[in-house]
Amino acid sequence: MNTVTTANVIKMIRGHIRDILKTNGKDCFQYDSDPSFSLSQDFVSSTTIKVYKNGTLLTLTSDYTYNSDTNQVTILTDLTKKDDIIIKYSYYEKYSDTEIICFINASLSKFVIHRYPKYFYLNSSDEVVTKNGINPTVEEGNIIAVITAIDIDPNNVNIKTKDFSISAEENMSKTEQIDKIFAKWMRSFGDVTFLENDN
Repeated sequence: MNTVTTANVIKMIRGHIRDILKTNGKDCFQYDSDPSFSLSQDFVSSTTIKVYKNGTLLTLTSDYTYNSDTNQVTILTDLTKKDDIIIKYSYYEKYSDTEIICFINASLSKFVIHRYPKYFYLNSSDEVVTKNGINPTVEEGNIIAVITAIDIDPNNVNIKTKDFSISAEENMSKTEQIDKIFAKWMRSFGDVTFLENDN
């Protein structure tokens, strides 16, 4: 059975809310006394960072480090006053991965509210799993992404997956949109066994 990771879900969510990776991040500095340089964009993809000192590409960990908490690159090699530092990177404009994971976590409660037969939660590695430790299927990953996208931006005009498409109407509340999505999704997958009442 195909499964999805939280990284897959985040990628789908970013597509729905139109928070696509920008590849034109670039900051230029001239070293004076502080080897730490603050990047101008907030939501940087750390794996895309490239640091140049006087035109020479530096190596991560041995020549520099990146701290996502402070959004700073710190150069570890010797620097001379007026050295030119250029830092190139990709970034997101709207949300960090950490923020989207928080939205995913909140959206998982919607499955309980709608009495979905599986109980999803985030484990210690921030992966969405069920009680038996199995990741969601591709179809479940799609619906988690759609619900989270609506939760983040309820005025999305169109949300499309390979399984179904939904046009969100601006006059519908967030809850109404999510209810509609659940109803349509349940119908598209046919027979679903709901959770029994505890009473």
